[in-house]
Amino acid sequence: MCKAIAVNWRIPFARPCKATIPKMSAVRGSKHNAVLYSQLNDFQQHFGKKLAFTAEIKQGDKVLDMGCGTGEVTASVAELVGKQTQVVGVDPDIERIKVAVQQQSGIHENITFVHGDSSSKFPHFNEQYYDVHFSNFVLQWLNDREKEKFIDIAFKTLKPGGKIAIVSYEEDPVIVREAGKIVLEDIDNTKEKVQPYFVKKSVIETLLRRAGFGILHSKYFHNPYTFATAEDFLAFVYCSDYFDDTKISQSRKNDWVKTFVNKNGTVTLLDPTIYQIIGKKLD
Repeated sequence: MCKAIAVNWRIPFARPCKATIPKMSAVRGSKHNAVLYSQLNDFQQHFGKKLAFTAEIKQGDKVLDMGCGTGEVTASVAELVGKQTQVVGVDPDIERIKVAVQQQSGIHENITFVHGDSSSKFPHFNEQYYDVHFSNFVLQWLNDREKEKFIDIAFKTLKPGGKIAIVSYEEDPVIVREAGKIVLEDIDNTKEKVQPYFVKKSVIETLLRRAGFGILHSKYFHNPYTFATAEDFLAFVYCSDYFDDTKISQSRKNDWVKTFVNKNGTVTLLDPTIYQIIGKKLD
């Protein structure tokens, strides 16, 4: 069965131990948000599986999934590497980790889930142990200092020749920004909200090279992704970006629907700033 490492909480199949709680965790931790995210994150899974393919994750690889969310992509990676090796999923949202453990327990025995971030003492955090450091839409939640720490930890925990695999994006598309405006947030809530820190692909390439990585692959995606309904799209945006979906302006929502929803009721997201980078730890 898969295991979970966390602090001060117990669920079936969990093995508690000490870890550093991320400073951002106080503004996360919504069970409703985590469950909804698990149900609607096909978008994340789509790009996560593409990243695993491009990184050429293979049988026997040890993988660290930093920012694993509710574990669906982690489970896909676990299937690629096989039962005889290890996959570790780390996320700062304790409720998403709980969902990951509940869903994957008894299915993937080679996964360990950890409530934490790059600064936490996850398994083998102080060793050159992993073949792949995997990160699917995580960098935008890290400020400049945290990005450098993230890449530094990736370098330290990878074997010589190991790979860092990243999917991120440079800015929110207009359709997402306008979706956020539908939610009415008071001043206090806005101050506590988790804020994104977007950065250009070229900046991440520079940080990787500075840390000791060679760039094997670096490209933008230009393929649209279609959500079946407006409700699916909005719910995904809100649970991904930590909006309170109970505070919605119906008039603003109606205006958004008129502007962005296709005639058949679907919503198309075309974000030309989504990028994929694979770096190799140089010997």
